[in-house]
Amino acid sequence: MISSKLIFIFLILLIPHTLFSQRFDFENSIVLKSIRSSDLKLPVTSPDIDFLLKNNLSFTNEFKDSVNTKLFETSSIQNQIVRPQWVRGAIIPAALIVAGTITLLPDYHCLISKYHIQEEELEMFPGINTPVDNYLQFVPLAAVFGLKAAGVKSRSDLPNQIAIMVKAEFLMGVIVHGMKKTIRIERPTGGGMNTMPSGHTAQAFVAATILDMEYRDTSPWISVGGYVVATTTAIGRMVNNKHWISDVLIGAGIGIFSAKVVYYTHQYRWGKKNNIVILPAIYKNGGGISFAMIL
Repeated sequence: MISSKLIFIFLILLIPHTLFSQRFDFENSIVLKSIRSSDLKLPVTSPDIDFLLKNNLSFTNEFKDSVNTKLFETSSIQNQIVRPQWVRGAIIPAALIVAGTITLLPDYHCLISKYHIQEEELEMFPGINTPVDNYLQFVPLAAVFGLKAAGVKSRSDLPNQIAIMVKAEFLMGVIVHGMKKTIRIERPTGGGMNTMPSGHTAQAFVAATILDMEYRDTSPWISVGGYVVATTTAIGRMVNNKHWISDVLIGAGIGIFSAKVVYYTHQYRWGKKNNIVILPAIYKNGGGISFAMIL
């Protein structure tokens, strides 16, 4: 019963977020669409381009297909509520961390107490001791590079994937080991005072989040698969009596948080395409050069 509730908690929190999230959550960009169906994303429209268009000035062949009369149709979202991507990215990890913290507060006999949940868990799966969770935690990370090697389309090229993975793993490791050193809570078996948070769970979820961010646009079911494996790892830590539910919930939040922070701050230094368009600019009192950057 409790195990089923745990599975539903994880999946309800994570899977809808995966299936219905927009591509990298960029709601506030202004999309400029070409009448020749070549779509560009520009931060602003250039007054120089407008001036050139109004005066029907000629362009080089390189820009005839991208700059023409009524070239751009601007779609703005000025009246929508602004929700920065990092705010949306923080909702899931914050919810998991808060939920884990709540289970620490009640006394032993409360239904949402970590002690009561652990007791129910062990009654349903008595005497289980399997090392499978030691390996499951790395499966989503192996899938990231396995799919890349198989030629599946991803968000980042290989050098950027490696850089993102290294930074996310480092951030997650610093947070997890820092908390283990400072928050002295005993494991369910009494074998140490380093139960908070679950490092296996944090590892599984940082990897699952990287898998999600890289391949969610290719297939949302890749993301779902990664989170299911991570959730199984978290439940395995409890079934093996290695961690409390508070440890795995907070560990999951830390893993997702670490990956999201890295993605929202990462500077792509490899595999960049030529994203600068340079155009001649003519003014009333002279001329110059106008450029636009494609994001």
